[in-house]
Amino acid sequence: MFDFSLYLASQLALTPADFRVDVLTGGLTNSTVRATFVSPVYPFNSQQPMASVVLKHAPYVASDPDQPMSVYQQTIEANALRYLAGRHDVQDLMRQFLNLEIPRLVHHDDTANVIWITDLGVSQTLEKFLATPGLSSTAVRELANTLGTFSARFWDLTARPSPEVIAAFERPVGPDSPAFFLVSTAHSIMSKRAVPDADTLSARIGTVMKAKEGIEPCLGMVDFWPGSILIRADGSLGLVDWEYFGLSTPGAEIGMLVAHLHLIISNHVREPEVCAATRTFISAFLDSYAAHAAPTSMYFKRQALVSYGREMVTALEFFATDLDEETKGRVLNAGVRTLRAAAASESEMDRASVDVSIAHMRDGSLQ
Repeated sequence: MFDFSLYLASQLALTPADFRVDVLTGGLTNSTVRATFVSPVYPFNSQQPMASVVLKHAPYVASDPDQPMSVYQQTIEANALRYLAGRHDVQDLMRQFLNLEIPRLVHHDDTANVIWITDLGVSQTLEKFLATPGLSSTAVRELANTLGTFSARFWDLTARPSPEVIAAFERPVGPDSPAFFLVSTAHSIMSKRAVPDADTLSARIGTVMKAKEGIEPCLGMVDFWPGSILIRADGSLGLVDWEYFGLSTPGAEIGMLVAHLHLIISNHVREPEVCAATRTFISAFLDSYAAHAAPTSMYFKRQALVSYGREMVTALEFFATDLDEETKGRVLNAGVRTLRAAAASESEMDRASVDVSIAHMRDGSLQ
């Protein structure tokens, strides 16, 4: 385990009595802490004093410290936060959404594999928020409307990125690349579960993940799921964990998020209030997105279907301890059905099957 206290003391010339370190939970991959200082500090010649800062360490998976992980994710996140802070149009957009914040980069220590970012304060993940007892549907809709509207406008601003911008967020091709990992995981799961067209469906995932430059490209989080969406103590939103930022499509981003919202419903199937709140969030998010975006194309729908199906299938591996066997069966069936509906291309998609799958995605049904 990385010694954050020793590291902080050495970097800032402080004693352990000058700060407190608290481990943050909620993510799967990052070892993350909040350092709170007795007196504000100016780390790395920052212009503003900081009462606290968040540090993330690589190269091990937080949920499985025995599993090594590429440190290049930190380079991606550092580049992403610099890029977002440096784009005037993105910053103009942020000023229109005062109840939504993205952290800023403080420092990237590529020697110790530590990234320093500004602290968004006390918060909880979207999943924990949706499970809050007595949560009002109005509060859920307001947050979903904010996220849906912001997402539509953000993806529009970052549409059709230049080759130079795309290159800044490209990952080295190899066995630890997200596409390779997700395709191999999906193939393994479907093969073990005797899905007859496992080869075809897993290859479809890989093909769609690679084909993003030509049609409807944008820049996105790529890891757009409830663990990256924080609800702060004052009710505002925070978007964190930008280490997969890069070339994407609106359809792929939305498909992933909706899949993970469906998994919340699966995990809380015996808690009707949580399921209702999650369904409200899904519909409000999709409605607000649609109100601020161009009409969805068949390409958009196919991207959403494959992204959704990929996340549902791989959930059997990534969230194995959260799902009982009956739920795993429903989740797998939903993922496989959606991947099949995506067909081999937009021209081969059956509109009736697509409409049914899109309706299931909207209403939170795994049937």
